[in-house]
Amino acid sequence: MEHLHREYVDYYRARLKKYESNPNYKNSYETEKALLDAMSGVKELKDFREVLFKNNLHNKNAVALVKDQETLRQKMYTDIRETVRAKGSADILAALPAINDVNQLTQRVTEIGLQNSNEIAVDLATDYFYYDFLQLEWIEILEKGEFPSRWKSEIKERIENWKESLRKNWTDSTLPSMRKIRPDFKFDYNLIWEDRHRRKIPVGDETLKRRIEQHKKIVGDIIS
Repeated sequence: MEHLHREYVDYYRARLKKYESNPNYKNSYETEKALLDAMSGVKELKDFREVLFKNNLHNKNAVALVKDQETLRQKMYTDIRETVRAKGSADILAALPAINDVNQLTQRVTEIGLQNSNEIAVDLATDYFYYDFLQLEWIEILEKGEFPSRWKSEIKERIENWKESLRKNWTDSTLPSMRKIRPDFKFDYNLIWEDRHRRKIPVGDETLKRRIEQHKKIVGDIIS
């Protein structure tokens, strides 16, 4: 075996060791081992290319790595109940059996990743509800507070200004941004109760219910 050939064998052996005894990368280990066996098994280095392409080892290796990585991502996102993000990995995994070319793999993973990024962006619009929380609190305080009669007109004006500010933010900013991604976008209040959103809102359920109803009265007709 010539010197360069031995160096390539050592190279593929080092690659294999990255995944050795790692249960999360069993597919990658198997394809890396196939590459090492192929490199070790040829009599001359120039013969490796024929074995590589004949058995499609390079493409199988790329697909195996993506499969292992996306399986881990899907499990992680599922465990923390990030269902929209988990969907991206699930979609990639579902597409892998039909892929046997690196270029096709790159294209499909990119396409699915972009699609899922849009799904995540739309889902994250749910968080804008909590961004409105402080204004909702101020509105409630002003509406329920007791003030001298000489201040009532000013208080009423301030309440309307807060409400108009909320509506303007949705009509001028949030809705146009979301509808660039999804033209039929409507705000779904039910999503607030999904764990990935609910855990970001540090108030009790009764307070949250009250804020949702308050929000619906102010902007519900615009956004949902």
